[in-house]
Amino acid sequence: MDRLGCGSYGVQGTGGGAWTAAEMGRQAPDRIVGIHVNGLITFPSGDPAECEGLTGSEQERLARLEDFQQDKMGFNAIQSTRPQTLAYGLHDSPVGQLAWIAEKFKEWTDPATELPEDAVGRDRLLTNIGVYWFSGTAGSSANLYYEAGHDAGAWAPPGTDTTQGWE
Repeated sequence: MDRLGCGSYGVQGTGGGAWTAAEMGRQAPDRIVGIHVNGLITFPSGDPAECEGLTGSEQERLARLEDFQQDKMGFNAIQSTRPQTLAYGLHDSPVGQLAWIAEKFKEWTDPATELPEDAVGRDRLLTNIGVYWFSGTAGSSANLYYEAGHDAGAWAPPGTDTTQGWE
């Protein structure tokens, strides 16, 4: 943000980024004016008792969550197992980078729209894609998923012993 000339700024994080946003706030509290987090998704365990008494609206939300888990989490599987392979494709091809992010915007904002830019606006979409493309951060962004999935201490509080069971 220094290189962009921003002395203060806001941070937004979704999914794993929600954890990162909070950590950024701890590291630079004098510069971050606000943090917004969303999408920290947890899934039911499968115990039928968890779903007893759900309203119709809650059952619909659960069905959407199950659809997301079954059909829309491919990005998570790829990034958490093969981030470098994905990074080569995204870094080498602006069309690949555009397709990768545009698909997420369309699915995660307003899937009923015909085109991703109808959901968020072309300028906002291209700005987001441009940040990844011009900074060359597709790989480091994807690698976060790999690290979180392969390091027991990745999200543990400082000083937590995470070595048990990982020898």
